[in-house]
Amino acid sequence: MRTAQRKAKEVAERERMLVRLALEMISKDGFHNLTLGKLAAEASYSKGTIYNHFTCREDLLIELSAESARRQVRYFQAVVELPWDAVRRLYGMALAYMCHAETDPILFECSITARTDAVCALASEERLRRRDLVEAQMAQIVGSVVECTTKEGLFDNHELSAAVAVDALRSYILGYASMHLLSPRFLWNQETEQETRLPVLASLVHGLGWPRLGREDLASVQRAVVRVVEDARE
Repeated sequence: MRTAQRKAKEVAERERMLVRLALEMISKDGFHNLTLGKLAAEASYSKGTIYNHFTCREDLLIELSAESARRQVRYFQAVVELPWDAVRRLYGMALAYMCHAETDPILFECSITARTDAVCALASEERLRRRDLVEAQMAQIVGSVVECTTKEGLFDNHELSAAVAVDALRSYILGYASMHLLSPRFLWNQETEQETRLPVLASLVHGLGWPRLGREDLASVQRAVVRVVEDARE
């Protein structure tokens, strides 16, 4: 391996380690207590080494949001490869999004915070560009599934296009995950919430123009999605 390639590999591996370490620190003390100086001390690197990776704390936050998107891409791609029709894949991606918020709440929360103008204004253009590329992959996967539902005659809404409908679905899932999965203050009775999550999702999907899946089908899709996420995290 050439020297330049070896160095690039070492830099990439060190950055992945720093991201993992930052997640551990955030889970213990919260993002508001994380500084690049503390990250350097915890990683036993100089501040200069850390700043070679991240120009500021906001830059690190953008990278964390990009990591969140990369994991979602893996989940979505795995769902697409399951032997399902397009509607089940659509439900599967929606449930994978929720599952991601449950299993990686720190990353999910970072992905939300990293959308604010204050963070984006301070982060480097390179970090923003890299995150945009990952999110474009995610959008492409979702778009392909939505397009398949139309081709298969599984979308029927004379008031909205499939693109607008999926945007409405995305907004619901984001709001649901932010309120009911990230903040216990908004969480209803846990047992009741688990019982209503799937039928509420099915009602929304159906109202937007796609077929409603029955309870057993939904439960089957959810079990498969949980396995997908677990396998992708190993």
